[in-house]
Amino acid sequence: MLHLQRSWGWLAGMLGVLLSLAPSASSDVSASQPNILLLMADDLGIGDIGCYGNNTMRTPNIDHLAEFGVKLTQHVSAASLCTPSRAAFLTGRYPVRSGMVSSIGHRVLQWTGASGGLPTNETTFAKILKEKGYATGLIGKWHLGLNCESASDHCHHPLHHGFDYFYGMPFSMMGDCARWELSEKRVDLEQNLNFLFQVLALVALTLAAGKLMHLISVSWMPVIWSALLAVFLLTTSYFVGALIVHADCFLMRNHTIMEQPMRFQRVTPLMLQEVKSFLKRNKLGPFLLVVSFLHVHIPLITMKNFLGKSAHGLYGDNVEEMDWMVGQILDALEMEGLTNSTLVYFTSDHGGSLENQLGNTQYGGWNGLYKGGTLWKVHFVTPVFQPEGAGACYGRKVCPCSGEKVVHHDPPLLFDLSRDPSEAHVLTPASEPLFYQVMERVQQAVREHQQTLSPVPLQLDRLGNLWRPWLQPCCGPFPLCWCLREDDPQ
Repeated sequence: MLHLQRSWGWLAGMLGVLLSLAPSASSDVSASQPNILLLMADDLGIGDIGCYGNNTMRTPNIDHLAEFGVKLTQHVSAASLCTPSRAAFLTGRYPVRSGMVSSIGHRVLQWTGASGGLPTNETTFAKILKEKGYATGLIGKWHLGLNCESASDHCHHPLHHGFDYFYGMPFSMMGDCARWELSEKRVDLEQNLNFLFQVLALVALTLAAGKLMHLISVSWMPVIWSALLAVFLLTTSYFVGALIVHADCFLMRNHTIMEQPMRFQRVTPLMLQEVKSFLKRNKLGPFLLVVSFLHVHIPLITMKNFLGKSAHGLYGDNVEEMDWMVGQILDALEMEGLTNSTLVYFTSDHGGSLENQLGNTQYGGWNGLYKGGTLWKVHFVTPVFQPEGAGACYGRKVCPCSGEKVVHHDPPLLFDLSRDPSEAHVLTPASEPLFYQVMERVQQAVREHQQTLSPVPLQLDRLGNLWRPWLQPCCGPFPLCWCLREDDPQ
């Protein structure tokens, strides 16, 4: 078994070796082909688990993978947020090559009912394994798009990217799913709608007063329309939270919506039930199963029997529940007699979300002493951390990568992570004899990389990242999206 925290390039290389040994789909499937089980956490920090030095969080099942397998330590995520990092994980390519980036600061898909997503011409390892005779499944979070032109075309759906089976959230678990104060978009939308309501209400009142006092000569129509639009905005502001829950927080099985909105306390048992069913159906192999946990992303939905059990509040409870889920999945492998024929790989999509903090309570992960990186690391640009001296952008949802809130370094900042993993000491020509040699090598690599880039549509730009009503999946007449097509798991 294999354990890894934050890697994607190594996985592509590993699968390449496996595939080079695998027979084609037209030949007999060899019994020596390994099954592949990939377990991906959401926003888990490297400092959150025992095998990387945390002695206050109980993660025995993940630690078991490290103890009896291989623990990899020199790998990084291709991005610091979900959508681009997961696109890179599936394809082995930087997100900029597939267009899973933005020129205007949008770094993840914002809505299920948006048109952006992982292009169907991208080659995922699921597509390649499927061609080699593997049964392929994804259970859990997707967050790589759904529709292009209609609410049912499902052009970005997992089943169009090499997976035979999908059960989970096409979007992502969010604080907004539980109406948290830590909000990805609800709070901003409510504030903007309330501001526009106040402006239009003031316009309506001003026009009405001016007309009644004979100070202005206008018809009553502008007054009426301003008032009606103000009432509409106020009503929308009141219901926008519920609309987000119905629009984004639902479960699908393949192309069918199963729960809209989802009932949170059912999710963990349902996911485990789906994993066990997939293993039972495909135990003759070979299979690829990606279990993409909804843990440990806010709102940290946790079953009652794990609440209050950790030393780190709700976040710790959620991590320890996820570790229990890992144990349940490993037990299911053992029960089906698949342990010795299955490669198990555990990872996080990227590091912990330090900005998920409310008051003195931390709802995001811990990255230990690391800021990410490889042996040498060069910073051309760094964000302006808030407050000064912090290691994150508290008070913002995420750290910016461009614009006014970043600092450009000339010369760039250079660190040797083999000697200084926490990036505490900036190297200079005086302190590092290889300074100019390393900088030239890095800058040459950047130039060569940029020369290989081809223009592609940017999936996360404004046009691809706007909510469009006609793309919104709905299991009833919009906006009355409500359905429950599944009994409670046993």
